[in-house]
Amino acid sequence: MPKSRKLRGALALVLSLCPLLLKATETLGAEATPQASNQLAWTSGRHSLVIDGRERFFLLDVPRTLKPGAALILVFHGFTGSATNIRELTGFTPLGEKYGFVVAYPEGTRDSKGRTFFQVGYDFHQDQPVDDVHFARVLSQRLVKDLSLDNRSVFSTGFSNGGDISFLLGSQPEPWVAAIAPVAGTMMSKWAKDFRPATRMSVLAVNVRDDKTTLWAGDPNNRDGWGAYRGTENVLDLWVNGLALNRAVTTAVNENLQLKQWSRALDDTEVRLYELRTGDHHWPPNLGEAGLTTAGTIWRFFQKHRPASTAESTEERRSPQGPGTKVQGWLSSEDGTARLTPQPALQF
Repeated sequence: MPKSRKLRGALALVLSLCPLLLKATETLGAEATPQASNQLAWTSGRHSLVIDGRERFFLLDVPRTLKPGAALILVFHGFTGSATNIRELTGFTPLGEKYGFVVAYPEGTRDSKGRTFFQVGYDFHQDQPVDDVHFARVLSQRLVKDLSLDNRSVFSTGFSNGGDISFLLGSQPEPWVAAIAPVAGTMMSKWAKDFRPATRMSVLAVNVRDDKTTLWAGDPNNRDGWGAYRGTENVLDLWVNGLALNRAVTTAVNENLQLKQWSRALDDTEVRLYELRTGDHHWPPNLGEAGLTTAGTIWRFFQKHRPASTAESTEERRSPQGPGTKVQGWLSSEDGTARLTPQPALQF
């Protein structure tokens, strides 16, 4: 057979395999590589990953002096917002450069009307087959692996819809975030029902009493069309009772802001609510701490709740007060030991 015919045959075979190779890449989804796949490739800027057959975008800020074991903060934008907007609004990037942590700003997908969103179960997004919990998990895992970050120091914050998904990530049966800080966020009734924290996770929440978008009292009857969701105090009660926090302190920070803190003596798990009287639906510039922006207060909170030792077992973190202790808000067996009942992953 002439060499030219052999070459044409080999070329035809390669071309015939291309669709199969592309299909395999889509099927892998979570294993798909970014534009590059090592630490040097993850520079500050815009990147993408193919997850579940979709190309998902995010902004990344890596400090110039990144050290192994650094923390990762996910910062989620609000409904119709963007990664660029939330990056400019919050101010986490200069803090990451100063304190040596990585910041990722995920970009939502677009719904049928072209509006960016993260899937938390709004009524008008029921037809959107997007799993943003999976997106956040895969993104976190990839960055932790490639940048040698601390896989137990991944945190989530965000504004509005971004606050909602931070609550959703913290509410997973097997959460991989260590603490959350939702701003103007809430929990949808459909996944808040029967919720109990699966780990000793600390929560910092910021909400405004006169917020006309994320209503302080919630919207249990879905009057506004987002879907039924819990009121601020009800949401925090789920965490406080579920974590068995029995010490409460209220501090008047200024005439427009008070801080409510719940904790307990046995560990440093805490829930904080920064309650503003007025301001409507916004990311506040600060939370009353001198010299700190809101992002600075959130970072200080995350830093406080970084796990002290990677040697601590999963069971030790899951048991609220150790074996043999009955805890309000947790399912307990007859021997008085706190137990968790298996739950499916929360997704839509």
